[in-house]
Amino acid sequence: MKIQHNPVINFRYWVLISLASVFGTNTGDLAVKLTRISGIFPPQGLFGIKHCGPLPILILLFVVLWILEKRDKEKTELFFWSAILIIRTAATNIADIMTDDVNFDYSSTTAMISISLTGLALYWQKQREKPINPVFVPETTNLYWLMMLLAGVLGTSVGDYVAHEYGLGPSSLVLGTAMVVLVMVGFKNFLIFTPLYWFGITFARIAGTDVGDWLAKSAERGGAGLDLSTATVISGFVFVIAALFWKSSASQNSAP
Repeated sequence: MKIQHNPVINFRYWVLISLASVFGTNTGDLAVKLTRISGIFPPQGLFGIKHCGPLPILILLFVVLWILEKRDKEKTELFFWSAILIIRTAATNIADIMTDDVNFDYSSTTAMISISLTGLALYWQKQREKPINPVFVPETTNLYWLMMLLAGVLGTSVGDYVAHEYGLGPSSLVLGTAMVVLVMVGFKNFLIFTPLYWFGITFARIAGTDVGDWLAKSAERGGAGLDLSTATVISGFVFVIAALFWKSSASQNSAP
């Protein structure tokens, strides 16, 4: 993406990343539900895979967004945050395919994705200036978006595992609180370094998974008692309002 379409990495950025993770958790689950009831694909899912239905649509949306972004010359964050939401939604579906549909071994799958993401983060660091802060998100290339997808898949998988082991309510409370502390303490210092930047992204996905699921689950399942559609509307409203009305400072917007 063009530099004028990327946000500044600051406190606002990390809050929006966290909110987008919660929203993307809900949209991922809602997309599966909508494609199932729409009749676009068989009831058992695309190719017999229950959570696979939304992926072709999400891929098409990302391609269309990519083409439109290349043609746009205005300064806007619309394309960046739209891409984040599409990828976060897809990551939710991919993680569910791996754990629920294909039944991959959790430990080996998590280790493989973690090693891949770490290796790519170290490679990405060599290709760019150091540190990240306070310039705009750099080099949002195909590699960057691949790493965002991997971080989303890893975060969803780990978040689901933690919720299963410790309960959705406690895990969402602990992880949500930990993410708040991580952002407040780290956005000016250790999160500016690339490997820890990607740790922050992944942790936002872990916390967002449990918080999003907590919003959308019934009280009997340890959730807030909302239905999925209502939870999606709430998480989406909070994200959109924050993105639209919380502007970066003038000094940050003047960064190269």
